[in-house]
Amino acid sequence: MDSLNDRLKALGFKPAVDIKHDTKPVLLALEIAIDGQIIENSAGAFILKERRFAKDYTHGLVTLHAAQQTEMINQAARIPIAQPEMGSLLFIDTETSGLSANSGTFAFLVGVGRFDDEGFKLQQFIIRDPSEERAMLLHLSNIFTPGSIFVTFNGKSFDIPLLQSRMIINMLPARFRDYLHMDILHLSRKLWRNQLESCALKELETAILHLERTSEDVPGWMIPDIYFEFLRTGDPSKISDVIYHNEQDIVSLAALFLHISSLLESQSLENIGTEDLIAMSRIYAEINAPDLVTKTLQTSHDRRISKDQKARIAGLLGDHFKKSGDLNQAVVYWKEASNQNDIYACIELAKYYEHKSLDPVSALEWALRAKILIEKDLQNVKMRRLAPLIDNRITRLERKRVKNVQAKN
Repeated sequence: MDSLNDRLKALGFKPAVDIKHDTKPVLLALEIAIDGQIIENSAGAFILKERRFAKDYTHGLVTLHAAQQTEMINQAARIPIAQPEMGSLLFIDTETSGLSANSGTFAFLVGVGRFDDEGFKLQQFIIRDPSEERAMLLHLSNIFTPGSIFVTFNGKSFDIPLLQSRMIINMLPARFRDYLHMDILHLSRKLWRNQLESCALKELETAILHLERTSEDVPGWMIPDIYFEFLRTGDPSKISDVIYHNEQDIVSLAALFLHISSLLESQSLENIGTEDLIAMSRIYAEINAPDLVTKTLQTSHDRRISKDQKARIAGLLGDHFKKSGDLNQAVVYWKEASNQNDIYACIELAKYYEHKSLDPVSALEWALRAKILIEKDLQNVKMRRLAPLIDNRITRLERKRVKNVQAKN
């Protein structure tokens, strides 16, 4: 007689040990997956990840050292402290749940870097779900002290206003928008907008820092989706790529800060490109450093450069000496620029001869020359705006010329 086991097998039943069960992979906790630690405070908990970059760490062409004069970059960024402590500079970048700063967007990752005696310390604060936002913001409000100076990339328009609005929503007393703030995007545009198609951080990394990110990086537009996928599934595997992206943003921010500082503090200009020198001269003019304007522009002017560069530099030198009160020197450079068909130099010469030399005949000659150049480029909006102004000047100068002839007669 068959055993019970034999009869069950005949009916198609299998032993439990032979049955294959679908098993889900065991997911690591986020703090373990990213090598972070849980931080708790009175408002809850969040995750902190830390990394230190030694003093000799090189990011592209820049070594992350804190031994740097920063007076010029502070003036350019309107920071009213000539040489603040490097440790007071907080390099900040956020990763958010959306790409706009509307009321529903929050920062799920805030990176803060700073220089100290050992190099550059990066702290990244991450929330595992939106309920941890208040705990993270409370911690930030304690490390952001009144003596801190924010350094961001487009943070004046996005990161800091977003953090401030989230502080208000979470009923926390902090006024981040009142802190001193240096936005490296604004300085980068002043230096490189005429040389690069874009002053996006990735573009600056490639063109200025000579840096290429690894394959770990993810595009910024994907980051909100990655975070929401983590909230749905609990799978932290892609969050590491977001953390790498944030890390690189902050270290690049610090490297750009050092590079711009080094440019603006340079004593020797021979290894700096001509276009960089022209841009630097404009920054020096803004911060009222006339000697440095003269030095950068004349260094550029004395080089073997293109005719276009020569004309632009001569025009800038003319304007600079006019502002400095040296009109004789200004006229020399305006005439040089006008020889390369610089319309604005012609207009400046017309003004000079009309109002300073009281020579309406010469003034009229320069005004007419400007009119010819303007009429060659009337498709340009700026030229169309200049056209009626130069016509009015010519009409006035014609009247003055006639009066002078009549007075002589």
